[in-house]
Amino acid sequence: MKRIALLLSLLLGTSLGAQEAPRRVAVLPIQALTGDVPSRAGPRVTLRLATELRAVEGWELAEPPPSEPPEVLAQARAFMKDAEARRQQRDFAGAEAALGKAIEAFSTVAAELPSGNELADAHALRAAVRYAQGQDEEAARSLSSALSLSPGRTLPLTATSPLFARTVERVHAALREQPRGSVRFTSVPPGVTLTIDGQPVGIAPVRVVEVPPGAHLWRAVLPSGEATGGIVEAVSGKEVEVRVKPPGEGPGAVLASALASNRLDTASVEAAEALAQTLRADLAVLGTISRSGSGLALDAFLFVPGSRTLRRVPRIALDIDLLDAGPPLRELTAVLTSRGAEAGSPVTLPTAPSSVAVEASRLAQVKYPLQDKPVSAPKPTAPTPDRAPLNPRKPLVRP
Repeated sequence: MKRIALLLSLLLGTSLGAQEAPRRVAVLPIQALTGDVPSRAGPRVTLRLATELRAVEGWELAEPPPSEPPEVLAQARAFMKDAEARRQQRDFAGAEAALGKAIEAFSTVAAELPSGNELADAHALRAAVRYAQGQDEEAARSLSSALSLSPGRTLPLTATSPLFARTVERVHAALREQPRGSVRFTSVPPGVTLTIDGQPVGIAPVRVVEVPPGAHLWRAVLPSGEATGGIVEAVSGKEVEVRVKPPGEGPGAVLASALASNRLDTASVEAAEALAQTLRADLAVLGTISRSGSGLALDAFLFVPGSRTLRRVPRIALDIDLLDAGPPLRELTAVLTSRGAEAGSPVTLPTAPSSVAVEASRLAQVKYPLQDKPVSAPKPTAPTPDRAPLNPRKPLVRP
């Protein structure tokens, strides 16, 4: 009987311990709806709401484990050094392989590049490697990419070979003769600031005209403070479109794009569920932040994994600088933790997170901001002598 009583007490203790386990709640990134929302307002609200929830007894904040981002830019530069060394050794196949990895890595972290110079130098080196192997057509294409990525700049590689310098001038002259194209930028959310080849071109949506054909580096900063960018290939006589959206892949990127578009549907709810399950959360909070009069408005939703149902909580008014955001966020925290899965009211999908209509911005048009100047090879300089000059001979003087 004592053994049975002991087993029952252990079982009851385990059951009570399971009932007393804190509930896990995840705060998914709050997204801004327009570019005129103050920078990083979404991440700041996300962090402050998470801080309030963390302080509630009986609740545990579900957070992703810290992880170090891969040093892709450092890897790209290492591939460049490897390619240069292999070219000096006349290992052209190895140099070509290393340059392919370098170009891919540079393109992956285009948002981190201050200009297209490093990527241009990678294409120029690939052109030199291909010319050395007799692949003239492929080399000319690589050289065209190098010139378009770094307009008006003399490629450093031209200083190493007069023949290569003349080739660069010939390819550049042919490139200048081609008709120009245009690039149209749209963004989610609308109103983000853009640059192309390091020069500002305004806010999206915008059409950039008279863009030289070839590869160009573009960059944008989202209201969240995240930078995104990439390489766009301008085509002679045609218009190409670039759609700027929150960076990344997977469920997080799907949900961020949906919220920034002011639309929640089945796909975005599935993405939210995948994120919540990854974090082992019992509840998840998500939402948008938008301009409302002279301040901001937070439209938040509660999601219970497995239910496929979103519940909208009442809209919260915040000041533009978020200086007085503490009390309203504490009220939201009290509602979430007291009512749990019953907080708010269910919504039917698809739905618009914010009732404030996001007006479609008028498409602006600007001219490509850089002038395409002829690229001339640097004049060769005489090598520095490695010894001191001899003393001049004294003239003979007759006695």
